Amino acid sequence: WILFESNLFFPFVAGLVLLCGMENTPQSSYTAVEDAFQCIVQTLTDTQDCIQNKWEDFKKKRANLEQKMNEYNLANGHKRISLCVGGQIFDTTEETLLKEPETFFWAMLRSGQWQPDEQDGKYFIDRSPQKFSIILDYLRDGEVWNLGRFSVD
Repeated sequence: WILFESNLFFPFVAGLVLLCGMENTPQSSYTAVEDAFQCIVQTLTDTQDCIQNKWEDFKKKRANLEQKMNEYNLANGHKRISLCVGGQIFDTTEETLLKEPETFFWAMLRSGQWQPDEQDGKYFIDRSPQKFSIILDYLRDGEVWNLGRFSVD
């Protein structure tokens, strides 16, 4: 795909054709093989450069997108929060956790006493991640979809 997209496909094929269409004399065969290999090596080097350039472009675009997402979230009150619940990481927003007033999250976040871990920046909750995912889905959607084996009690 990269070979074809970057117009390197045809020199690559030309090198292979040179290999297959060699004359029968030893000197011309050697020269043809050498030329074909040089063509192939150059094509592969060009392809590698092309892939490296595309990778660098991708990384820049990804960093730019992440920055824009963070700016959007901050501008719209969507402060991103990471929670470590029973060893599983959940990413959400402060807005989601504060949807229901007078809840654990409302009290903890509004008190200013609950702080993220200094080393990893995550808030720690010593609870079951399976049960917590149901709570988080409720805060996000306003509905309880699947309790599975958990009772409502």
